[in-house]
Amino acid sequence: MVRPLEERYRTVRDLLPEFRVEKIHGRIIVNETGTWQHNTIIFQVLSQIADPVAERGWEIWPNITIYLGPDDDQYVPDLTVVPMNPRMERDHAVHGDSTVLVADVVSVSNSYECHFVKPRSYAPRGVPLYMVIDPYQRLVKLHSRPAGGDYTDETVAFMGVPLKLPDPWNCTIETKKMLDL
Repeated sequence: MVRPLEERYRTVRDLLPEFRVEKIHGRIIVNETGTWQHNTIIFQVLSQIADPVAERGWEIWPNITIYLGPDDDQYVPDLTVVPMNPRMERDHAVHGDSTVLVADVVSVSNSYECHFVKPRSYAPRGVPLYMVIDPYQRLVKLHSRPAGGDYTDETVAFMGVPLKLPDPWNCTIETKKMLDL
């Protein structure tokens, strides 16, 4: 008897807690932890958003599943910002509409998912901001204003061009710091 995908996903997640386990389009994807370059980019993002996050009483969670629905994909972004007391599905899964910002750094193996699959899943579930940091294309893409099942705004900042985060952030990200490795 074949176990349902959700049950297999939970089993793999429990067996491999040191890996990022995601459910994408009916597949269970096990990703290794990031390289030093990947982690340096995450550090650069964290160093730039830490003060605005603290000022607003939000929290930064580097390893949490974004819950999109019982039969939907399950993603583990590189970084998630949540408000105080976000709506949780389980201890390891926060509801997409209970996030403030979700961010991924593109790797060789996840480019398609970050640029095309995840935005189409996040928007209908109310993730307000989805940031894709692509060191290969040397750009940062910000998806914002989810409405009607899609993001209505997409801002692209190439390396060296500042990226303004919309309300309630009201701050600017220096992309050169993220991508100048």
